[in-house]
Amino acid sequence: MKIERLALRDYRNWRGLLLDPAPGVNVIYGPNGSGKTNIAEAVCLLSSGSSPRARLSLQVRHGAGEADAKAKIWSGPEDEWVLETAIKAGRLYARQDGGAWKSFSKVRPLAAVSFGPQDLLLCSSPDRRRQLLDEACSQMFAPYREEKRCFAKVLAQKSSLLKKIREEEGPSRRGLISALEAFNCQFARLSTSITEYRSRASCRLAFAFHQAYGAFSGFEASLSYAPSLGEALQEGGLEKASRHLQEREAAEIAAGFPLLGPHRDDFELSLEGFPLAEVASGGQAWMAALSLRMAQFHILSPLGPVLVLDDVFAQLDPEKRERILSSLQEGTQVFITSTSRGDVPRREGWHGIPVESLR
Repeated sequence: MKIERLALRDYRNWRGLLLDPAPGVNVIYGPNGSGKTNIAEAVCLLSSGSSPRARLSLQVRHGAGEADAKAKIWSGPEDEWVLETAIKAGRLYARQDGGAWKSFSKVRPLAAVSFGPQDLLLCSSPDRRRQLLDEACSQMFAPYREEKRCFAKVLAQKSSLLKKIREEEGPSRRGLISALEAFNCQFARLSTSITEYRSRASCRLAFAFHQAYGAFSGFEASLSYAPSLGEALQEGGLEKASRHLQEREAAEIAAGFPLLGPHRDDFELSLEGFPLAEVASGGQAWMAALSLRMAQFHILSPLGPVLVLDDVFAQLDPEKRERILSSLQEGTQVFITSTSRGDVPRREGWHGIPVESLR
């Protein structure tokens, strides 16, 4: 998959941008604060419908009412489309090939994987790790994005209902508890579906992560999925998950929020058999985060994803820079941002783009 043209309007610090990237390695270089990372962020938006750095409203250029990011995408001789996104009033809209505007989950996204400094949080933040799983599942399994959207809606409704039950007394409380039972049926079905998708993705991610970290560092690292409903699902699928939720109903009412479900999932990272967060140095944690993203990239290889490496090469020695580029399939389109053109090894298809030339 390749971006043939990228256009931005009032996106971050770009009033307007038109970029026709090369099909190989694109090195966007220039001083800090010049807009390199914002280009990388726009590619992420076209891939996942979100930013790894900030909420949607902050992606609109200061003083502008809305922002647009648009790409012409190639995925084969008979497979091209134009994807447009628009941020208006803090919401994201998308359309494909000039059709009607709709939610991002209803259009065909760009397949891309991005790594940047913010990904160091993958080693310490369960929210970030769940986000990575969601990105991988959305790209691997066509129904996942819509299932996750429905789950988020039911989760919000159930959370609101639990708070009301905790605050109410008398007959009205009993009616709310009956409504909770109906929500738990939907909640259990969606939770089971999402957990099964995540389990399939994490098995492949674990193998690729082990391979990537070993190749980059020479150490043994592992990943294991820890679903909130894992034990219940192993014992009996949807029926067992539903009973498990019923058993925790009183505790959830007392807490005022759902205690079980995909929103509480995580995956555990280990280094040489020990919890990575407890034993890894800063450099090892950084390499683990990079290895996670490269693992995600490799399990998505059937899609031919675009790879975005934002401000990464300055942190690596020359040997590791070469290893990263050598691990990529021939024909992969890559976007690399750097303050120095010389940080990135020259290869066939290497295309340098001074950021100031895009103004």
